[in-house]
Amino acid sequence: MRHSLQKNNKNKGASMLVLYRLLFLMIFFVFSQFSLATSALTEHGLSVSQSMSAFYMYSLTDGDARYRDDYEKYLNLADQSLVDYHKQDSLAALELKNTWQNLRPQLKFEFVDGAGFIIPVAIRNEYRRYLSLVYKKISEVVKSETNISEQLSLMALNVEVMSARFFDISSALYGTMSISSNDSVDPVKMASNFTKRLNRFKQMSLSSAIKKDLGAAGRKWDFIEDKVINYKGEAAYFLVYYNKRQISKLLHKSQVRLAGA
Repeated sequence: MRHSLQKNNKNKGASMLVLYRLLFLMIFFVFSQFSLATSALTEHGLSVSQSMSAFYMYSLTDGDARYRDDYEKYLNLADQSLVDYHKQDSLAALELKNTWQNLRPQLKFEFVDGAGFIIPVAIRNEYRRYLSLVYKKISEVVKSETNISEQLSLMALNVEVMSARFFDISSALYGTMSISSNDSVDPVKMASNFTKRLNRFKQMSLSSAIKKDLGAAGRKWDFIEDKVINYKGEAAYFLVYYNKRQISKLLHKSQVRLAGA
């Protein structure tokens, strides 16, 4: 009798262990899918904002082919990341997919003698609204940063989104007057969060190489921050474009170093 009870207890214990393992695997799978979807969404936001900066730089430089190559590259990356996001979470991606499919073919300039490269105001506004929508969805999904690598990704995204807005407004006929009151992009708040994160990193036990990269990113940000958030310096387009790219590269380099640590 005692032997039978012990056997039953062992069987129950083994069954519970299997159940816990299955539950853990299910939670891990769901979390992994959520992380992948979030990553694809963040990558989409990054590519859309980079495409916007290059798109308007092409106009501001009177058709410099380097920026046309850039915006075409980033538009293609935005296409791919949205496909990835849709595969991972088709329901959440549906609104973005439908909006992007309508907007994407219209992102092209028309050359007008005496006016240069122009884009209809309606298309400009729709491009701006789309980036605002993407950023809003990212903000809703990523409520808090779970690790340093994710914080670095969000910092890179914020710099690119702020820069995209700078180039958008700088090339717009009506400037900031055309910004909607419901816009989710708040450059002043985003800049403040960027600086706070950098300051937190200074207090962390990170490698000297990572701190050096982050220090360089901070100095470059100090150089363009006022221009980007206050839309100052009409002649600063090249400086902003160059430095925002360098900041993103430095943040990415820090992520790579962190992964290899």
